[in-house]
Amino acid sequence: MRNYRMLDEAEFRELERLYPTTTNRELSKMFNISIDAIQDRFAKVHGWKKSAAVKQGNRGGRTLEEKEVKWIVNHYQHTKNRVILDKFGIGESSLHRIARKFGLKKSRQFMKKVQAEVTAEAHQACEAFGLYDDLAERMREECNRQYAAKEGVLYRTSFKPGESNKTRLSPKKFAETMQKIHEHRRQTIKSERRRLIFGMEQRTKMKLHINGYDDRQRKKSCHRHLFRRKGYIVERGSSTVYWNERTERSAQMEASAPLYGLEIKKQQ
Repeated sequence: MRNYRMLDEAEFRELERLYPTTTNRELSKMFNISIDAIQDRFAKVHGWKKSAAVKQGNRGGRTLEEKEVKWIVNHYQHTKNRVILDKFGIGESSLHRIARKFGLKKSRQFMKKVQAEVTAEAHQACEAFGLYDDLAERMREECNRQYAAKEGVLYRTSFKPGESNKTRLSPKKFAETMQKIHEHRRQTIKSERRRLIFGMEQRTKMKLHINGYDDRQRKKSCHRHLFRRKGYIVERGSSTVYWNERTERSAQMEASAPLYGLEIKKQQ
């Protein structure tokens, strides 16, 4: 069954023309949309009315046999109302009277299943109309606007070329931002120095010197340079030296490499 939003202009006009003289059940079959959509999304909104002949026919209905009523009682909790109405050719009012008389209700498992189907249909309809793309864009813009208001920043959807934070932010906010940047850099330098002291690989490409360890660090850098000249593969700031078939290997240099915190490995 289609979502009512998928009706084009021609189908809408045809539905409007047939509504007064045709039952909602027949319209639902013709346009493949739900009866609730016809009643709530079209008739109530646009003020459509049924003709007297259709109203009289709906009130007349037909009398169900005992076995038919028994079938409805046994299958009501796991069956859609639309299926029951089509099977016995009765109106919604007749089905509601039977449900009230016998205290019939839909089961919890059935309601979860129907809700999942309705959600899937709505998801497909929203994707077809591109509603998710528009909603996501509006949500991103609203989040950016709220963040800007919270941080005291002027919110703009676009910025001029060459515009920096200093011209975009207030003096107070710019000072706070620069303080955070400097503090983050200081913490990074301290972490990298600790890694060098304990002979671990750097996580950044910073060139650092450590008091009391400058000579060892200088020799380590010199050995890395010599390894590169002979064709070894050494990444900047790394303590691992790789070799392959094209490398001019030196047993003496490889033997002394561990003294300077360097590890020799074959390239995979």
